[in-house]
Amino acid sequence: MADPRTLAALGALFALAACGGGGASSSSPAPAPSSSNAELSVALAGGASPGIDHLWVTITGLAMHADGTRVFGDGDAGWVVSQLPAPVTVDLADASLSQGQSVSLLKQVQTAVGTYQQLRLIVASSDPNATLKDSAVAKGLTWNDQVQYTDAGGVHVVPLEIPDPQAGLRLLQQFSLSADTTTPLAIEWNAAASLVRRPTAAGVDRFTLRDELQLYNQPLLTALGDGNLQIDGSIFDSISGQLDTSNFCTGSSHAGCIHDVVASATSLSSDGLFHEEVRSVNVSAGGTFLLYPLPTQSLYDVVIRGGNMQTIVVRNVFVDPTGLLKPTPTALSSTATPIVPVLDASGLDVTVTNALATHGARVLFGQTIAGSGGTSADVPYAIAAEAADPATGLLAHPVTLPGGPIHDAAFDSTKDGTGTPPAFTTVAAKEGAGAWSVWSEGTLADSTSAIVVKAAAAASVSAPEPVRRSGFVDGTLTVSLSGAASNGADNAEVVVSNAGGTVAVANASSLIAGGGSVAITLPSGASTAAPGATLYNVAVHTWKAGADATSGRWSRAGSPVDLSSAGSASLALTLP
Repeated sequence: MADPRTLAALGALFALAACGGGGASSSSPAPAPSSSNAELSVALAGGASPGIDHLWVTITGLAMHADGTRVFGDGDAGWVVSQLPAPVTVDLADASLSQGQSVSLLKQVQTAVGTYQQLRLIVASSDPNATLKDSAVAKGLTWNDQVQYTDAGGVHVVPLEIPDPQAGLRLLQQFSLSADTTTPLAIEWNAAASLVRRPTAAGVDRFTLRDELQLYNQPLLTALGDGNLQIDGSIFDSISGQLDTSNFCTGSSHAGCIHDVVASATSLSSDGLFHEEVRSVNVSAGGTFLLYPLPTQSLYDVVIRGGNMQTIVVRNVFVDPTGLLKPTPTALSSTATPIVPVLDASGLDVTVTNALATHGARVLFGQTIAGSGGTSADVPYAIAAEAADPATGLLAHPVTLPGGPIHDAAFDSTKDGTGTPPAFTTVAAKEGAGAWSVWSEGTLADSTSAIVVKAAAAASVSAPEPVRRSGFVDGTLTVSLSGAASNGADNAEVVVSNAGGTVAVANASSLIAGGGSVAITLPSGASTAAPGATLYNVAVHTWKAGADATSGRWSRAGSPVDLSSAGSASLALTLP
């Protein structure tokens, strides 16, 4: 726990907090070099990873820019690049990172002080023929970035397919580097939100990314810490808890026991239509969880969910990032007084029957309780989600929804948060007992869909389509392929991605022997609500059926395609 601080230190804290937030802008000038250096400290945290044994990633550096629309690798002089002293390979699903801890990536002096609108996390290539970094070799990996999961068919290890690693992964959050000041940032890479499953004929899933990484600006640690970024939940703004584990699974079987429990801090989405996760972690086998780091707000609704378990919601949980009102972390429960989850095996596997026209979309399932708030009287909490295969628009697997009612509590800041659970009431969802709200989110050019309700007994649902944002219309990208695929490949696809992840995938297998052209419909146009949405990275990927993971080869365009002011574009790629 942090020591109490003086009012003078807290005054410095408020001054730092005042300059640390703000929205993104695409027109800020590049920061100018300064004779007074700043120090940048960056840590990487994992997050919720139910169903994933390991998510290994290899980080090589960071890049930042004052313009949120720029794409790293475009040659713009405004990019400020920081290479790590040596690549770092971490397992984001490991307990040390998925339950509220982090690993330090970088602490480095920066000469270009000023305000930045984006940071890019640069990852090593996961291509099967890419050279393994020493850090990945030391971990015994096959690829620099890889996923391990277990299903009825056994344990599977496959590469994490990153369509354009040279562009990095964008985090669109304003932060400032000030002279003679340390700026600590924390990146959350949440496997549950970012991984996209793609089925194969062999029954082994492929994995790519939906770029859902989040950047937390942690100016409080500059004033209250010792200059080092320690993401351990010991400073004021964290939420911890303890669950009773009497019904937790203790072996590999999940029959009749609680498993894959996730605790999430949620806030209203920017459009006010639902409660979205802003920090999610795995609950440990011992029943503990720690939600830290968190964004710089003071009220969250905490949602705790899991397999064979009734959902728990604690509304308006207070954390104090200043320490003025509550100079300790917020503890929802303790070992002596744990929250007791209710075992309930009545969960339902639900199939999404339609292929979403926006192939890169994600389908969400949620439930609403009285008092949840939002743009209308109450809005749902996002409890389960699955991303569609960007090649087909279909979900790879059914989505498992928890059964039973919801256990709801309203946090009372005058007495709660010291380790004794608040009083819970068992309530039915406003959708109806066993019924669920269903909606979807598309790519960067889309906003939230309409919300429909799945009836309690329905084992399938047609998901509504995301809504195209104002300013975007359909455009066309024509990709000409030449040459012939190598490595015995008999499958080919053109992969288009932007700062939000994979946008579209076009089958090009018929062109694998002699080339040809593929036309892909993509959003074109521009909107300040979605900077850089129509700047596309393009690649062609080939592989041999039955050896998808080891035979894959990639060929990538050297620069991004810009459809922000044009309705069509074309480029040429050589089949790898």
